[in-house]
Amino acid sequence: MENGRLRRNDGYVWRDIGGEVVILNADGTEVCLLNETAATIWTLCDGQRDIEAIIRAIESDYEVPHDEALADVQAFAGQLVASGLAEWSDRP
Repeated sequence: MENGRLRRNDGYVWRDIGGEVVILNADGTEVCLLNETAATIWTLCDGQRDIEAIIRAIESDYEVPHDEALADVQAFAGQLVASGLAEWSDRP
């Protein structure tokens, strides 16, 4: 896992609908629906926060142990990057 900042890919549009996030590509042909926890992580992937800040936010918001937040954020960050929905960035 990278230690930099995770930034959403600008090639996708997204909307928060009742605590769930819907992600579409620019053509509107691909759809991804995120549950509440994934939506929180997605929202925090603004390129301003490093991965540790995202982990701390998940710990706090969901009152989970550090190890659980770490595992969840690492796994989801890897999925986001692998799918092209997000990328690692060294600059804010």
